[in-house]
Amino acid sequence: MYTADSYKLTTFFKRHGTFDFRRFRPRHPTSSVAYKGSPLAPLLAPGPFPPDAAQRRARDLAELRRNDPNVHYLQCRDEATGDMVAFCKYLVVQNSDDAVTPAPLPPPQPGWNEEATLMFRACLEKRKKEILGNRPHVYLNMLHTNPNHQGRGAGGLLLNSCIKRADELRLPIYLESSAAGHRFYQNRGFKDVEVCPVDFRPFGGPLHEQPLMLYEPST
Repeated sequence: MYTADSYKLTTFFKRHGTFDFRRFRPRHPTSSVAYKGSPLAPLLAPGPFPPDAAQRRARDLAELRRNDPNVHYLQCRDEATGDMVAFCKYLVVQNSDDAVTPAPLPPPQPGWNEEATLMFRACLEKRKKEILGNRPHVYLNMLHTNPNHQGRGAGGLLLNSCIKRADELRLPIYLESSAAGHRFYQNRGFKDVEVCPVDFRPFGGPLHEQPLMLYEPST
């Protein structure tokens, strides 16, 4: 029986560190963590993926950390096995110029639908700018848990750490939630801002509804 006490919370990608991304997804080493289980997965990441897809992904994440001091990563590791079971990426944006003009993301990797992915990114970034403007904030860009460890507290540890940081800085947290994670965030104080429609029909997909959420720092 796992509890939050079974996990260790640590930072990673500090300076030039890397991690073995494959250990996070042992059953599907070349599939997308971000959209696994999502109805968008067949559209955004249809494959096939090259054999080194996991290593490429790890290099991209490390490169983002090196090039953008606003980027932070946290991980939860199973104390018994040492395996990473959850990780998150968040940006602390305290400069209004950085809020208006964020650092560019790397291009989609082979196996991804580049046109659909770039359209999705652009749509979400446009709404984020319209909602936040140049307001300093924390942007929780990723929070993913190994399916074998979901519901056992690892994701909550990561989110609580992010919330603590935002409260200390007196900054709101903005995120784009999955449908599956919506209640998870609601239960931790996040409020719905809107549901953003994203039209994937030109790519043979659905008219997607993307929940956008905001957490205001505690007083």
